[in-house]
This record gives sequence, structure tokens and C-alpha cells, in this order.
Amino acid sequence: MALEAKPEEFPFLEPSVLRKAAVVCHRNADADAYLSAYALSTLIGALAPGCEVHIATPGGMTTLTQKLSAKFPHRIAEGSGGDYDLYVAVDVGDEELLNEWKEKFRASPGVKVLVDHHPHRGGDLYGHAIVEEAATSAAEVVCGLFERKGVTPDPQTAQALLEAMLFDSSHLAIAGPSGLRAAVKLIDAGADLALARRELRSEPDYGEVLAKLKGAQRITIFRAGTWVVATSHVGSFQAHVARSLIYLGADLGLVGGESDGETRVSLRATQRLHEATGVKLGSQVAEEMAKRLGGHGGGHATAASFSTPTAEEDTVQATLKRLEELLGELKKLD
Repeated sequence: MALEAKPEEFPFLEPSVLRKAAVVCHRNADADAYLSAYALSTLIGALAPGCEVHIATPGGMTTLTQKLSAKFPHRIAEGSGGDYDLYVAVDVGDEELLNEWKEKFRASPGVKVLVDHHPHRGGDLYGHAIVEEAATSAAEVVCGLFERKGVTPDPQTAQALLEAMLFDSSHLAIAGPSGLRAAVKLIDAGADLALARRELRSEPDYGEVLAKLKGAQRITIFRAGTWVVATSHVGSFQAHVARSLIYLGADLGLVGGESDGETRVSLRATQRLHEATGVKLGSQVAEEMAKRLGGHGGGHATAASFSTPTAEEDTVQATLKRLEELLGELKKLD
């Protein structure tokens, strides 16, 4: 089981012997994961100037992350070859999302560290865990590491961290006091808030647009008391479609789809539903369904996802039953 660690002890080995490090994102890395990894690589470089740092993005990156990685370029690890003195998993949530790197972590004698804002589920993969569940982004946790180590991020790194924070906190709309204070410190370090907002606006991918329109065509609506639950299914961009259901007015959106031999489900809910009911999509729905159906997943109170080998229809029906347990009877609307 990972040991809850003191952040000021990062990187948990003597910097003078640190020669090679890997910072590993979750599969299909989003902006928070990649930009937090980029910043961590800078911090490791400042603490151990002789260290060669690689970033690993199992399964690639999202379209937006690919764009941002061109602005914040870094050496990317090829596959999971080679060995490292230090492994840092950032914004992973579920260790299964490390893909092939999970076995690399397990087999290597190197130091393994988790830096995250998702709840840690235990296990023995990591030797040290720096987890702050109150943070709304992994970048906020990384900001705290810079401060505790007495390192001021350079303007480029501060910009990366600010953009990561904005991405995962709905442009600071759901950030708490510590997140807002971190954003101010990043601006003081040279980050540009207006630029960050512009960078996160990207031309929509054609596939994403098509998925949203198809998702809208396929909506099924339920009511649980006063709450509106909308479901749909698309082959890709499930998270984007689930978010669009919230924009259309649903209190909770559930979108499933089959891809690469597995069913993927994304869930989104309004802050109002979470505050009124106490339902946490990550721990009470995504983790629970992944456990029941032999998959993996997790997330936050209002945004979560999971994957399972179970067929899509069976997965969605089982998830709706779970939502009934939490919200009350779901009545389908004509």
C-alpha cells in the first residue's frame, strides 16, 4: 500500500543519485495530466540538474493535449522500455490507466510516487503518495510541491500549470480557496490568464462535433423525482457528449459506447445535484460499476468514467439501476 508522504520529501531519494526519471500520465492524457507532468519534469530538473526526465503518455493524448504539447514540448518516452531511478504517476486516478507502464512500475526497483487529486484506492504499486482530494486539478497539487520545495516555477512552467488548472476546474469556476490562491501565485510568477483562456479554446474536432450531434439524436430522458437524467450512446467522445447533455439542461448525463473491445461510460452531473443529494459519481458510481463489471474507473463528484468488458447495453442498464439506488426510481419520459 502506498504511504501517504510528506510533499517536502519529494522526490524521496537523494537528488545527487537521480539520473533518469519518468513522469507517467493516464492513458489518452488530457491537458491537466500532460501539463502537470511537464511542470513536474521542470521541478525534478531543478532539484536534480543532472537528471534526464521523460514524460510518458500511454495510449497517446487528446486532441487538445496534442495542441498544447506543441507549445510545451518535452521528451516523450518511447513505449515502456528502459529503466528509471524515479517513476512519478500523475493524475492517474486508477492504476489500470497506466496501461503497459503498470507492470514497468511493479517490476522496477526504482522509487515510485503517486501525485494526484483523485482518491487513492490502495494497493502496493507506489511507495509514496501525495494525494490532495480537495484539489480540483493535479496541477494544483504540483503547485503545492513547487512551494514546499522552495522552487519558483519559471514563466513557461507557470503558464503550463495555470492552463492545466483552468482545464480541470472549469476555468476556476469550481476551484476552492487553495486553487484560487495557487492561480494568483502562478500569475505572479509570470503566467498570463487571458492567454491561458485563449489556449484552451480550440476549434472543435469534426469527430467531436459529429459525436455530439449523434448523441443529441439518441437521447433518452428519465426523471428521478425532480432530477432529469439523460442518456445517450456514441462510439467515441463519450465525455464530450456527456458534458453536452448537462449544457442542454440535464442534471445528470450518462453516455456509453463500445470501442476496442470494451464499453466506455462517461458520467457528468451538475454541482447542484451533487450538493443536494451528496451523490459522488466517481466513488459511488464509476468505481462501483467497474468493480461489479470487472473493469476500472473513477473520477470526481460531478465527473467520472469507467471501462468494462461487459456489453454496452448491459453496462448502461446496470448503471441506471445503480443511479436508482442513489436517486430514486427512474421514470422514462416519452
